[in-house]
Amino acid sequence: MRLRRRPTEPMPEIDPFMGDPTARMLCEALTERDWPMARDILVRAEHPDDRAFFLEVCGSAPGVQNWIGHLAADDPLAQLVRGCHAVAWAWRARGGYGAQYTRDEQFRLFFERLRIAETCLDDVIARTPDEVTAWAFLVRTARGLQLPLEDGEFRFRQAIERHPTNLKAHGEWMQTLCKKWSGSHEWMHHFARDAVARGSDGSMLHALVVLAHLEQMIDLEGAAAEHYMARADVRADLRTAAGLSIWHPAAEFRPGWPEYLNTFALAFSQSGDLPAAAAVFERLGDNVTKHPWGYLGGDERTSFTTARANAFASAAVR
Repeated sequence: MRLRRRPTEPMPEIDPFMGDPTARMLCEALTERDWPMARDILVRAEHPDDRAFFLEVCGSAPGVQNWIGHLAADDPLAQLVRGCHAVAWAWRARGGYGAQYTRDEQFRLFFERLRIAETCLDDVIARTPDEVTAWAFLVRTARGLQLPLEDGEFRFRQAIERHPTNLKAHGEWMQTLCKKWSGSHEWMHHFARDAVARGSDGSMLHALVVLAHLEQMIDLEGAAAEHYMARADVRADLRTAAGLSIWHPAAEFRPGWPEYLNTFALAFSQSGDLPAAAAVFERLGDNVTKHPWGYLGGDERTSFTTARANAFASAAVR
């Protein structure tokens, strides 16, 4: 499923903040241990999806675990940052490879840091039960700690009870239901279709259908993966999902929007729907994100630029 890169294509940089200046300011404040500024940014992020995005990207800020703990006893928001940051910290220790390629020491650090995250986030919801982001991140810690599915589902239900269309909670629970974790292709697709029914026109929840197809694609190999993505029903699903989200007049391009467009760009490219891919790449510009291009293996930027060149070349021919 890899594509050959055209040597004339420019190589864009991956911005961990996805072009969002507020996210960059937050990470800079955390890196500089400026808690008053970081706290003010998070307090002003009232929308649950925005707050989850900011807390996701702040995982890239170095050294946060070294100083924020002494603030957390008196400030649930500091404890929330500590817990969310620890989730990213744990996954860095594990690395991005499959379990068979992960060393015992990596797993030891992974579980140790996840338990820190779990303790912090549990403390947050004990003090502020309606903190949706804490519940959403707890869905991921449940998956990482290999807790029973019932535990993860409970956390997911708690999140969507408070914010029915929460993107972070839906994304984490669908990952749990993937075959590579604790579920199956059937569970994953069923959940994605059920979830999008809760999303209004323009909601990025519709991207879950696309992600489900990409997850099934990477479980296949070679020609089987290509044939799957090229199926008429899959291509129709992708177009329908785009029409209800990124192409809809009411599309919600909130902080973190480039990841959703990258998801559609990859899926359209892999399905052979190059006109649709070209339209998405045109909107994206150079806003490449690590996810979902990491699905293809290798360098994400190379995969992005090669797919973009192919899509634009096809559009030019037409």
